Amino acid sequence: MSWMIEEIDNRGGEVPFDVFMELALYHPEHGYYSHEEPRYGRDGDFLTAPTASEWYTGVLSRLLVAVAATSGPIRFIDVASGDGAVIAGILEPLGGTASDVLSEVISVERSASMLDRQKSILRSTPASIRWCGQVHWIDPSPTPTVVHASELYDALPVARLVGGRGGPEELVVAVSRGELAWKRRPPRDEVADYVTGHEIELEEGQIAEVNLGAESLHAAVLSVVGGCGLSLVLDYGYETRRLYNPRGRRGGSLTTFSRHQLGHDPLASPGEVDLTAHVNWADLRRAADSAGWREVGLWSLAEFLVRAGIAVELEERGLGMEAALDAATVTARQEVKRLLDPEGMGSDLKVLVQAKGEMKEVAQAILELPNAN
Repeated sequence: MSWMIEEIDNRGGEVPFDVFMELALYHPEHGYYSHEEPRYGRDGDFLTAPTASEWYTGVLSRLLVAVAATSGPIRFIDVASGDGAVIAGILEPLGGTASDVLSEVISVERSASMLDRQKSILRSTPASIRWCGQVHWIDPSPTPTVVHASELYDALPVARLVGGRGGPEELVVAVSRGELAWKRRPPRDEVADYVTGHEIELEEGQIAEVNLGAESLHAAVLSVVGGCGLSLVLDYGYETRRLYNPRGRRGGSLTTFSRHQLGHDPLASPGEVDLTAHVNWADLRRAADSAGWREVGLWSLAEFLVRAGIAVELEERGLGMEAALDAATVTARQEVKRLLDPEGMGSDLKVLVQAKGEMKEVAQAILELPNAN
């Protein structure tokens, strides 16, 4: 914690919470995501859909095959790609046919150590892979493109607010007597504008988070697509009204993760725990609307996987209803159940699908939706 105290002291003794969160997660030496080894997975602090099971990436690979069958080979971009689990997972079932489906694979990851790890893991894959540190470095292409982001937006730094008698106040992190402590300040203009623009009302004492960077980042993600593309965002989030409902989220959505244990004190161990806050889907919708994209659907992870063909995937792997109940079958079905669990990941995680150009009709056909404007 001493490094964070020094950082804040050097910045005048206090910082907005989004600055604190940026340091805690992405400081080049002490940040949570700057560690050389992945912090997620069964042996880490938390599970993501790709690390929980190969079935998510297997279904995603199936979806890409279906898209390519209509549009021709596609460019696939994985944003915040971590250790490359998604890319490895979609390439494995494609095998030698990868070039028929994917014209290019682009991995976007800001952590240099994670990029090095990816290059080692993906060295022998048959696909053409390009690595880059920022999505802004990618130029638009006329090639049909699928952009994928798994749990990217809930890891963005957020500002923190508390409802007061005269309106919302901003919570900042200050150094007080050699310790980190909360202080209240009038909200910055950009924070106040966000609250007004989204018509957010906080009760006195209610805590909430606002993500000032999600809309602009999503706009940048979508900008890498030329005339035809699909965006798949897997994340934890809610509609605005539910996210800021005082009955359901009076303490906000900010959560810490360490060794698969949830916590709610982000000041306790900066750099040693993961910090996340739920996405306001309105931010990503605004970015898409401004860029001329159309929404295909927003579903729970479970519904998305069912629509994208997980049942067929089970059957084709010989693990359907007629399969013998041996250890391999039971294990596989348990992994699928984890992704479809209505009391867990299958419900909590959502998938937002957005499309540009003719890709909306392609996605509607694959996901069995009516062809509506």
